[in-house]
Amino acid sequence: MKKKRYVSGTVAALALSLAIGGSVFAAGVGFMDLDGIAGADKITSLQQQKLLKGDSESVFRPQARLTNAEGVQLLANVLVDVPVSKAADGSKNPAQTHVKDGAWFAPAFQTVTDHGIVLPADIEPGQAMTREAFTQYLIKTVEQKGNLPMINLVPKNIADESQMTPEYQGAIQRALAWGIADLDSSGNFRPQDQVTRAEAAVMLYNALDFLKTHPSPKAE
Repeated sequence: MKKKRYVSGTVAALALSLAIGGSVFAAGVGFMDLDGIAGADKITSLQQQKLLKGDSESVFRPQARLTNAEGVQLLANVLVDVPVSKAADGSKNPAQTHVKDGAWFAPAFQTVTDHGIVLPADIEPGQAMTREAFTQYLIKTVEQKGNLPMINLVPKNIADESQMTPEYQGAIQRALAWGIADLDSSGNFRPQDQVTRAEAAVMLYNALDFLKTHPSPKAE
């Protein structure tokens, strides 16, 4: 009988970062630029758990756009304690032509692709990541981290569904069903908008919270 993987690492063991070179902040010191930011409490919680970094002790830049390199680094840190299975060894993942050896983000791209998360071959590390792309990669990461089974969902009606990349629709539907992402007041997902650092952090918090209530199955 094929045995399922079991991931024993805890959320507290993760070292998640939105900015390379930022320091891990002491408890009690918080970001000072979160006033009026949706999900500020979740961002603060990640910082207090030492799971999130900013540009400085008090600066997070929540409205800044998340770059592809920063987004991939987040995913890699989530996957740091997840063994690479034969079914997701990245062997079919195209090489990223703009990810050069020696770049600070190169190990993160390697980790993510080794776990079978497919990234475009022409992905530009310095460009902003779209909401649909971050959702796609985050959901695939959650499924790898939690060894989650395939599920059937009743699709939600999304007003701007026609703007989505077809292969991302399933991940977006799962993100909505699992409470990791949500629609705006008009029922739009805004798939082609650039995801902000705040939005990405909130989705990350929601994803980790989801995994707490859906632990990895133990080996049979």
